[in-house]
Amino acid sequence: MVRALTSLAIFLLTSVAPKLPAAKTSGSPSAIPVQLASSVADVQAERELLDLTNQARAQAGVPPLQQDDGLTQAARVHAQQMAAQGEISHQFPGEPSLTDRIALVTAAHLDRAAENVAYAGSPERVENTLMNSPPHRENLMNPAYNVVGIGAVRNGNTLYVAEDFGHQLPSYSTEQASEMVAAGVQRLRSQERLPALQAADNRNTQAAACDMAEANSLNTTAPQARYVLRYTAALPDNIPPSISRAVSDRSLRAFAAGVCYARTASYPNGVYWVMLTFY
Repeated sequence: MVRALTSLAIFLLTSVAPKLPAAKTSGSPSAIPVQLASSVADVQAERELLDLTNQARAQAGVPPLQQDDGLTQAARVHAQQMAAQGEISHQFPGEPSLTDRIALVTAAHLDRAAENVAYAGSPERVENTLMNSPPHRENLMNPAYNVVGIGAVRNGNTLYVAEDFGHQLPSYSTEQASEMVAAGVQRLRSQERLPALQAADNRNTQAAACDMAEANSLNTTAPQARYVLRYTAALPDNIPPSISRAVSDRSLRAFAAGVCYARTASYPNGVYWVMLTFY
């Protein structure tokens, strides 16, 4: 099972903001415990599975996966659920989704995730089963994934395994993210062969960006400006091409960029909320 964790949205407006639909929110995850004592997990089996996977990736010329503590916690909790139920599943009744399970226990900034589940008598048999299944092998060998958490829990002679894969993105400070957005705007101006815009005081724009994140909605109050653009992005340098209408306006002289990284109900694994004001 593969999940995209962030998406991109943009709204363009002039003068007064139109009424925009609030960001879609998800329901609160069910209160299934997320704590699992390490003594319950078969830590040796987890290590063996990670070693086997990275050996196969090395043979294929794919970079190794790095173990992430949060993903490991999420995988162990799910493996415990499977061991208790005596069956494998990606989600049991009352259990949070993969996206929510990961968000509950990891601080990693991920833009995609996937999960393998399996059971067998040993780590080697689990690995063979997964590698001989095309969709599971695709997760194991996918170069887009750079972090993983593996949970292994025994029920009698059976080893229940959950493997949670993720693509971890770099993390940036508010100042770094704002500078990246501003650089993207100036780059687009240059591509249009227009003079660079002056950097205006961004305090109000920055506060408005964080208001969007707090409200989990792009439909919030914005500073008065010639153009106001709002969007979400997995990375601050993902500048939507649709902002070209504002950027290419020859009458513009200045702009301000506000960026706020936050986890919300719509984006449980984090996203950058961006507001641009043009003057």
